[in-house]
Amino acid sequence: MSPWCSPVSEAPLSLPGKAGLALRIWSLYPRVVVGLRREQLPAFVAKLGATGTGRAPRSPAQLSRAVDRSLRLGSRRPRCLVSALVLYRLLREQGDDVELVIGLPARPADKDAHAWVELDGADIGPPPGKGPHEELARFK
Repeated sequence: MSPWCSPVSEAPLSLPGKAGLALRIWSLYPRVVVGLRREQLPAFVAKLGATGTGRAPRSPAQLSRAVDRSLRLGSRRPRCLVSALVLYRLLREQGDDVELVIGLPARPADKDAHAWVELDGADIGPPPGKGPHEELARFK
């Protein structure tokens, strides 16, 4: 068992369950895109970090896969920061103590940063996750 798997069940979702989760993900997507344009990142992450809405908990791995699959349209994906913030919000809603991490490759060739979510110091995605990137900033 991976160290970042929570004790919640990872039972497969029913078709209505998948549709409901995809709808939640897609409803968060515009909120994240607009919030990133209107607010400074630390303040916006703090707003997204409110916890506990009483939703049935899902495993971090299952939510990470759901975010990746739901926001991917063919070969197109949203920016990693947007995907990571959607995942961050879903996990915070169910009470998981996750952090948003932003980093650069060890030997950066350009200014492009990368974002991922960590739980207890372990990368939980969304894919491709941390990869070869070194942490620059961490938000809770």
